Amino acid sequence: MATPNQVLAIAKKFVDDGYKEGPNNDTIFGNHAGAPNAPWCASFVWYCFDKAGAGTLIPKKFINCQTGLKWFATRNQLLAPDQAQPGDLVFFNFDNDATTTEHVGIVYVNPRGKELITFEGNTSKNGSQSNGDGCYKKKRPYGKIVGIGRPDWSKLL
Repeated sequence: MATPNQVLAIAKKFVDDGYKEGPNNDTIFGNHAGAPNAPWCASFVWYCFDKAGAGTLIPKKFINCQTGLKWFATRNQLLAPDQAQPGDLVFFNFDNDATTTEHVGIVYVNPRGKELITFEGNTSKNGSQSNGDGCYKKKRPYGKIVGIGRPDWSKLL
């Protein structure tokens, strides 16, 4: 049975190894999701869940943030940031538009201090937050979060 910790271990390995994209957004994540050379934050999330055996808990071949946010909302699996737990998906908008999402990551820690610690793909260490060059561990304020998608782990029991 897959667990949030297994998903996080896969994501952490890419962060710890300093994974970087190739030319033209070339990544193993986009290739795995069937979306080569495309923005890859969602396909990074899909890859981690799929490789952990939990791919059925999020949109299949997840490649679009807005579609993912809607998928969780229609299933009543969308929560507020202060309810986030490790292994949840976190949807962001960095332009302060609370109706759309432009980036997604995986919650690693919720220190309950108005910010989350996340693992993310297609972000950068210091520059662009929604279209970068690699996998990073990030500290994100609640104010940039559109919603938290909670996978239904009970479906794997």
